[in-house]
Amino acid sequence: MENFKPAYYFSKKALEEYKEIFLVEYVWEAISNIKGFVEKITKERGKKVVIGENTKVSDKAVIEGPVIIGNNCEIRPGSYIRENVIIGNNCVIRSETKNSLIMDNSNAAHLSYIGDSILGENCNLGAGTILSNLSLSEKPIILKVEDKEINTGMKKFGAILGNNVHTGSNALTNPGTFIGKNSFIYPNAVVRKGFYHSNSIIKLKQQIEVVEKK
Repeated sequence: MENFKPAYYFSKKALEEYKEIFLVEYVWEAISNIKGFVEKITKERGKKVVIGENTKVSDKAVIEGPVIIGNNCEIRPGSYIRENVIIGNNCVIRSETKNSLIMDNSNAAHLSYIGDSILGENCNLGAGTILSNLSLSEKPIILKVEDKEINTGMKKFGAILGNNVHTGSNALTNPGTFIGKNSFIYPNAVVRKGFYHSNSIIKLKQQIEVVEKK
């Protein structure tokens, strides 16, 4: 079960910075702690939306809050940032985001969906990437680990992306997906729920047939 510990995915620096979120046994449990962390900080600051220094927010972006946005970020037109979102420093965002943590130097700049998820440092989501967070059954996500089933107790659970994970355009992760550090998800890949080791390349197997036009 070491592959489901927060330290498998994120740096010591990040785990220390967000200590209150990551005081958990398994990394998915941290998602439930995002709300309390955001509410505490926004209450202390007396603002529903806390924005860091040198961060630019387009007047065509919608931020509902409570939300924390770090320094030197760019929130582009068309962004829809809902409740309980943390965005670190030096991030570029143009996506719909809710109940998620996006760590420093990570980008979702081209109309993605990030729901009930955690992105590590230096991640990049290609255009149209979807971190899907609700199964069709609307039942809690169940993981299969070493021939055992673990009920996460979470109906809404998107993905855990470790540091330096990059996705190609239109990649989609199913609810309950874990991607280890330094991994690539190629364009148009539909990733089944479950665990993928660090340094993975996840891609489609497909055949393209070219025929003569008549």
